[in-house]
Amino acid sequence: MSHALDGFLFTLKAESYSQATVDLYHIMLTTLSDFLENPKVSEIAAKDLTRYFAYLQSDYVPRRQSGNTAPLSGSTLQNHWKAIRCFFKWAEEELNLKSRPDAKLKLPPNNPKAILPLSEDEVKALVDSAEYTRQAKTNVRRTFRMKRPTAERDTALIILLLDTGIRSGEAGRLNIKDADLETGEIYIAPYGSSQRKTKSRALPIGKVARKSLWRYLTTRPKDTRPDEPLFITVAGRRMGPNSIRCLLKDLGAKAGVKNCHPHRLRHTFAVEFLRNDGDIFTLQMILGHSSLDMVRKYLQLVKADAKNAHRRASPADRWKL
Repeated sequence: MSHALDGFLFTLKAESYSQATVDLYHIMLTTLSDFLENPKVSEIAAKDLTRYFAYLQSDYVPRRQSGNTAPLSGSTLQNHWKAIRCFFKWAEEELNLKSRPDAKLKLPPNNPKAILPLSEDEVKALVDSAEYTRQAKTNVRRTFRMKRPTAERDTALIILLLDTGIRSGEAGRLNIKDADLETGEIYIAPYGSSQRKTKSRALPIGKVARKSLWRYLTTRPKDTRPDEPLFITVAGRRMGPNSIRCLLKDLGAKAGVKNCHPHRLRHTFAVEFLRNDGDIFTLQMILGHSSLDMVRKYLQLVKADAKNAHRRASPADRWKL
């Protein structure tokens, strides 16, 4: 299996799967191979995969960067299932596998976390933490705050994610030329040659986002080329999804915003779009979803808001007529 994995991962790269997906599938399928003691692919049986999933849910101890060893979530178990299904589909075609052991392997159940958009106060606190350091107290002078060295970049990033609902990976892949501040549009290019994850689309950006991007770009060197990354690290490298995630986690901790991550800004954009009379089909296009399934979840949340608002405001109910 370990030799087959090399060919499988090479095929994924050739088919323009993202590097993050390739790395994830590599880790998950290597875990499977180690559990089964690196068998021949043709000798893997359905019962082996059943044993593996039982192991993942009961005895497997995750090794996360955070040190958290909590059991795997439903979504992670589903990712293991997807990796296995993808691998054996490839093996069927490339290795002439006669019988697929995953044919009747059921998708593990998942109880997705509730959608928790950020409140207006949380967003303002997040932007404030991006602009300024914590208050410093000394015996010599008054309490003071200083502007952070990356204030313009971090503020522009937060506002752009909030204003467009784009994914962190899409924000990381933006080049300077993709942001047209005169027309107020950004262009999201698909990843590689496929549109499996990212749909190419041009999205409008508001005045505040345009202004924050302009301020950030004035901090870049004058000889910066249009084809250079829009968001870069202090070392001058392109910011990837992980660096954006870590940045928002740190800023959220400083601002007192719990569970702060890029997708919460995406959720916030979607919910606010629908709350302000946006339609689900336009939202689907903006977010780059291939179906309306996720958009409907946002819509259900907004409808619940409307019911609660009516319950609080209904004159007939409040006046007890």
